[in-house]
Amino acid sequence: MKLADRFTAFLCPALFLLFAVSVPAAADDYLEHVKPVLHERCYACHGALKQEGGLRLDTAEFARKGGDSGAAVMPRQPGESELLRRITAEEDYERMPPEGAPLEPEQIAAIRAWIEAGAEGPADEAPEADPDDHWAFHPPVRTALPDVEGDASKNPIDRILAGHHHRLGLKPLPSAERSLLLRRVSLDLTGLPPTRAELEAFLADDRPDAWERAVDRLLDSPQYGERWGRHWMDVWRYTDWYGLGKQLRYSQKHIWHWRDWIIESLNEDKGYDQMVLEMLAGDEIAPTDTDTLRATGFLARNYYLFNRTTWMDATIEHTSKAFLGLTMNCAKCHDHKYDPLSQVDYYRMRAFFEPYQVRLDTIPGVTDLEKNGIPRAFDAHPEVPTYLHIRGNEKDPDTSEPLTPGFPELLAFDELQIEPVSLPAEAHRPALRPFVLDDLLADAQKQIARAEQGVEKARADLEKAESASPADESPQEDFLVDEFDTLQQNLWEPGPGTWEVKDGVLRQTETGTTRRYFRTVKTHPADFEAIVRFRTLGGQKWKSVGLCFDAVDGREKMVYLSAVQPGSKLQVSYNTGSGSQYPPQGRKAHPAELETWYEMRVAVRGLLVNVSLNGEHVIAYRLPVPREQGRIDLTAFDAHAEFDRVEVRSLPAGAVMVEADGSSPARPELARAALAVAEANLEAARLHPEAIRTSWHADRARYDETVSEKDRAATIREAALATRRYEEAQARHELAKAEQALLAAAEDKKGDAEKAVAKAKKKLEAATAAIESPGETFLTLRASLKALEGPDETEESRRQAYPEISTGRRTALARWMIDRRNPLTARVAVNHIWLRHFGQPLNETVADFGRQAKAPPLQDLLDWLAVELMENDWSMKHMHRLIVTSRAYRMSTEADLADEATRKTDPQNDYFWRRVPVRMESQIVRDSILHLAGELNLELGGPTVPPTDQKARRRSLYFTHSRDDRHKFTSMFDDADIQQCYRRAESIIPQQALALANSRVSLEMARALATKMSQQTTDDETFLHEAFLTVLGREPSSDERTACVETLQQLDELLADRDDRQVRSRAAVIHALFNHNDFVTIR
Repeated sequence: MKLADRFTAFLCPALFLLFAVSVPAAADDYLEHVKPVLHERCYACHGALKQEGGLRLDTAEFARKGGDSGAAVMPRQPGESELLRRITAEEDYERMPPEGAPLEPEQIAAIRAWIEAGAEGPADEAPEADPDDHWAFHPPVRTALPDVEGDASKNPIDRILAGHHHRLGLKPLPSAERSLLLRRVSLDLTGLPPTRAELEAFLADDRPDAWERAVDRLLDSPQYGERWGRHWMDVWRYTDWYGLGKQLRYSQKHIWHWRDWIIESLNEDKGYDQMVLEMLAGDEIAPTDTDTLRATGFLARNYYLFNRTTWMDATIEHTSKAFLGLTMNCAKCHDHKYDPLSQVDYYRMRAFFEPYQVRLDTIPGVTDLEKNGIPRAFDAHPEVPTYLHIRGNEKDPDTSEPLTPGFPELLAFDELQIEPVSLPAEAHRPALRPFVLDDLLADAQKQIARAEQGVEKARADLEKAESASPADESPQEDFLVDEFDTLQQNLWEPGPGTWEVKDGVLRQTETGTTRRYFRTVKTHPADFEAIVRFRTLGGQKWKSVGLCFDAVDGREKMVYLSAVQPGSKLQVSYNTGSGSQYPPQGRKAHPAELETWYEMRVAVRGLLVNVSLNGEHVIAYRLPVPREQGRIDLTAFDAHAEFDRVEVRSLPAGAVMVEADGSSPARPELARAALAVAEANLEAARLHPEAIRTSWHADRARYDETVSEKDRAATIREAALATRRYEEAQARHELAKAEQALLAAAEDKKGDAEKAVAKAKKKLEAATAAIESPGETFLTLRASLKALEGPDETEESRRQAYPEISTGRRTALARWMIDRRNPLTARVAVNHIWLRHFGQPLNETVADFGRQAKAPPLQDLLDWLAVELMENDWSMKHMHRLIVTSRAYRMSTEADLADEATRKTDPQNDYFWRRVPVRMESQIVRDSILHLAGELNLELGGPTVPPTDQKARRRSLYFTHSRDDRHKFTSMFDDADIQQCYRRAESIIPQQALALANSRVSLEMARALATKMSQQTTDDETFLHEAFLTVLGREPSSDERTACVETLQQLDELLADRDDRQVRSRAAVIHALFNHNDFVTIR
């Protein structure tokens, strides 16, 4: 084999592109220009993690040594160096690295120059560290706290930082002023600024533990859970459901229950470890506890209708990032390029989640899952295997070897033990929960009440029909009858169009978008019935044919059949004199065939219009405009039409009309049939509760080991008999409906109606016979619905019984994650907490603790905090209290106060010698404005609030938050991305200023606050002092005070004629403060 061919075996691809580097001035400038290229493009496959073909390139010595096929670099012989040949190859299959862009010309030139100079490296050059020795892959260990003096000795955080400050000669800044400190900690812990009363109380409290008291008050506030709930909702990717119309495609309906669980768990200081366990396996550790089941919304949120692999990929990626700080997703298609994570590790992680699906369970008091329910995870398919997807392609699975669940080898500190969970009956048959029986029986009683009302109405309708029926026979006065044998000029007055009477029809042959009409000479009766028979022969588009009434002065009312395609319809329209109106209530989709005769009946009484077509009632519509005294038009709009008969008569006073709501006195025989239907429905409704009750007890007896076989059999027989009786009543109801439909059917529909009656009779006979031998089947009670596993899943599949055993896989995974021997979980958690208190994390890459994450400057502090979290029952409130009571937390943000040496030594503030200002997140901006004005609704939890509701005063985390629904105001301020938001972005863009300046909430709340403050003081100087402290948490500077006083005076002059000029002027100042940088910044 040639060297070039053998070399292919060990030069491998890398993933990432390089920044271009300059050609070195000196050929041997290896460290500056060559090693960075090799590190970025070659180490992934030829470094400490992996050595394809035995080749390493992480030191010059290794490069000269080469791999299994010999040297890759020949010193001073670039033409003989295989490395140079392969990185300059023209063909894609030969060039290295094969993935990503080729090396830049200047990078190649740097490598060539280095080889020409001898391919030397530093004598003490060290190879890449062993991947397993990465700092984050070892459990955190507390280091001894340094001995320090003064205030720093009181808090472990300060002691660790003081040791670094002393070592580096850094001088930390003093504390911020007290008013700003209270604003800072209030916003950090509750997401709301302090009220004026809270600020006054704190500033007046001179006790030594005043700060600690303020901290404890805030941590005990229910708003703490909301504030930190929103932080964790970012990390855990909260999103409400979205889809197309009613089709749910992403996340789950009522996912807000998970949000409420997060808030409640934080407020009760549930351990972080327990929260992780419940989110990943709440259905296995507490299968019947509704409160705990809400936690599995973490998994339900990943639901995606159209592709299971997409769903699984999101679950693996973000479970790993959120809890472990590992980019497992980078191992989906091949082994991880930087971390010791294999592709097999990725799919073994998938195997933990393979069986799970999502369902919606009912909650007490609600049986309609569209209205409410708990979205939750459960293991639906324990038998489904997990296969490795070759190169990540789901269509190319390696079915030769199913993969079992497993931890990445580098973190497998213990043998995996998975114990299947036998679920109680109430978990796999959720209808057996006691409250479900109560709720179903309550619904059944409501059905009985509705059925009783239905019988009462049917009886009243029958009485009305029987009393109205004699009037139906009253004589009608003919206004017009014409079969068009000849043109009767004494009856008609032709209008626009080409009209002729020939061969027994009235024909109109012009088309185009102008109404053609054939008008009566006389005005028609106010209440009338018109019958017109016509057919449409053609037209350009609309092909609309019918009649008009009240035709006078452009205020006619029109009823027509339109054969427009698509969208043929029967329509009632009216003209207001300034244009035609086509109300949707007066429209009904209806077939309209060309060259087909239709008989249209139009009955009009007052404003009520009834329209029938071919003997079938179609439209009942009440006109919203007054009637006019006018004439009848036969009309055609863009239609070639023929009419062969028209009859117009006065409408008798007793004629039955259908109301616009669909109600009407029916014919007596129809009313009697409707009563029979209502009575049969009531009979079935009255039998339903017994069927429900006995079926519930029978199903429960199947799983109750304390019930004897004899009692179980008796309970089942009782349920079966009650069910058969209920089914017989249902069959009787169906027969009554079929007989009613037969009475009402048009002549050409009676055949089908008769068949339906015969079928219903057979069903009733079978149901009656079944009572004699009821068998052992009974009602299947529903209190849950599985999410569709794909758009084509059948309802039968969706409603199959749930498995009685859960695999236990996710419990094993969660317990491994929260095991104290796991080196990552606690580190990741405290890093997130630290980030949200200080605006910068201890480990910069918050979702990646792998080998790309260099050891942080304050690893000792990160590790100390991780151990502290675990040793204090994973209490997050303990961590918050420890952090915010530190001197480090209370430092000033004024960098100008620092000495030059400190700023020069640590310009990035890696060692936290000062606090950095932090921009408010989007939700906090809006909430703070409402809170300061006293308008914020502090009610906890509940369903989402529509983001379009501008009058809503709930906290912003309760707004619907999804791809399709976002609150417009909060979206301007770097809102959380539902796909991934491990760290909020901070931007300053013009749209933010515009939102604050022009938003309704900003303007209205400025006035509300100004009104409240004006009731407390009329003095402008006092007002300004209070306004600055309230809104910004500080007093105004001299310049600010002067500018505001002048502004108030100018506005007072401009608004001199307004009684509310003081409030309006002050509202303008407060509005300006809402737009101040110090308002949207936590200092």
